[in-house]
Amino acid sequence: MKDRIKISDKVISSSQPSEEEIKKLPQQGFKSVVNLRATGEDEQPLSPKDEGDLVQKLGMKYLHIPVSMKEGIKPELVDQFRREIELLPAPVLVHCHTGKRAGAFTMMYSALKEELTGEEALQKAMSIGFSCDVPQLKAFFINYIDLHKKVD
Repeated sequence: MKDRIKISDKVISSSQPSEEEIKKLPQQGFKSVVNLRATGEDEQPLSPKDEGDLVQKLGMKYLHIPVSMKEGIKPELVDQFRREIELLPAPVLVHCHTGKRAGAFTMMYSALKEELTGEEALQKAMSIGFSCDVPQLKAFFINYIDLHKKVD
């Protein structure tokens, strides 16, 4: 699995793992997998349902939150992600196709826990290896964090 980035001790984001890589996750200590890919995307080794069945068969928890860049990221999906990831046993692997959605969602989650601003979170994300060349994703990322940050 390329593009694996450790966000915290609880959360790691990555691009799409192969079926063989998924089978190795329990030995690597993972307890949960979150799939942000929509059904029918290109280059899916397993459908979200089949991936969920495999993950659960391996003894891990599975969460599927379909996020389509074509339809745009919706704040409700990030809200759902932030709520549900708290309930999953850690460490959690969060993935999508290339790792951009997974990186954005995990960094928004982390930034709000750390009470960072959108710009601070973007700087931190870039410092640990994320690159965001999708303007609408970058704008959503900053705005979502700034709108949901606790006010002092």
